[in-house]
Amino acid sequence: MADSDYKPKFMEWGIINKNNFKDKTTYDVPIKRWDPLSTITLAPDEFGLHRSQRRFSGHYSYISPIRGERPKGYKTKEKKSDAKEYTLENLAKVKDVFMAINEGKILYGDGGKILGDGYTIMIMEDDKKREKPFSDIPHRVKISKSTKAMTLINRYPSMARVIDPEIKKSIQEKLPKHLKLAEGINLVTISKDFYPSLNFSLIPYEVLEAIFISMKEAIIYCILEAIEKDFYDIPVNPFFNIGTKVGGSQPRIHSQVYIDLNGDGHGSRLESFLKAFEQMGDACHLCETTHGETDRIVLKTEFWTFYTTGSPIRNYHIRFHPNEHLRRFSQLKINQMTDLAKSLKLIFQAMDDINLDRNRNILFNCCPYGYDANFHMFGDIIPHEIIGGAEMADDMRVARKLPLIAAAEIRKSLEKYL
Repeated sequence: MADSDYKPKFMEWGIINKNNFKDKTTYDVPIKRWDPLSTITLAPDEFGLHRSQRRFSGHYSYISPIRGERPKGYKTKEKKSDAKEYTLENLAKVKDVFMAINEGKILYGDGGKILGDGYTIMIMEDDKKREKPFSDIPHRVKISKSTKAMTLINRYPSMARVIDPEIKKSIQEKLPKHLKLAEGINLVTISKDFYPSLNFSLIPYEVLEAIFISMKEAIIYCILEAIEKDFYDIPVNPFFNIGTKVGGSQPRIHSQVYIDLNGDGHGSRLESFLKAFEQMGDACHLCETTHGETDRIVLKTEFWTFYTTGSPIRNYHIRFHPNEHLRRFSQLKINQMTDLAKSLKLIFQAMDDINLDRNRNILFNCCPYGYDANFHMFGDIIPHEIIGGAEMADDMRVARKLPLIAAAEIRKSLEKYL
């Protein structure tokens, strides 16, 4: 079969067309739904938003059946020993679904089972453009030997990306008013070579830096193409899910980016950040704070500050921000991304050494595109913990570890690497 002959199944790579939709119903499409009990309408001029439709802030959900079809890369139920099974010597022997993309062909695993067919829609190879962000033709691609990282369209996304206009119109007419077709671009950035998520310290900083660079360039490319298609007011959420307990389905280190093209507002968490920075005005908290007179600072470099937040979401919750007042991940410069890669490797190794759960999220909080808001981009490193009860009922958490003590423990663990 020639590459161009591959016909995407329904919602693969976010594609809905006449061929793959004919046996589907309106409720098979990805849905975005705002919770009426926690959603408010934003003022028309808030944050300089486009005025053509109403905008909301609150809790919302993406409901996308295809997400359940994504391949699960972990072989067994995760155990504490899983992270230790990977060494620099055996990494080259690991087979996963992304290796089929690297090799551009079908990849078979144990017992002749197909791990991957090699088809993808690649947006960036390192920092070089490949396919257009709204391409609807998957290919098997040839990867350069010098490539370190690549950014792909997620094959199993939460949002539709390319939709036949007639089908889109029909869906919108049939859906109840409180539901809408979820539109957006879901990106995945991977390293060319395999490095395990649960042993983050094994990835060379140059490769992690390459992941950041590819992410950044892909975001910029997608936003420019989206604007050309008259999308506007675009929230962008870059993140890492490291381990099965925090949503990771693949053992290879990879990042994701959700680019929401619904143009209907943003979540309540982001609303809180936007409002807080708005009230700060020119007195940006992240630019001026000492983070508890340095007691909570874990690591400070020329370009970044890492500290245990005084109001932790989990025990050992670490926040970090560029020392320069930047609004978005895509504004980071090369030296800032290099330093971020080196610093994250150190922080993760220190957390491993004090036996913190290796399942962790890294979240980047950024100002949406099209918003006129004074915002200082920051990130969160959140170790996995089980929560429940009142913590699920309200936007609060109960932590047992004083942030300054957590910071002291991580600093002590870091000493041997600095």
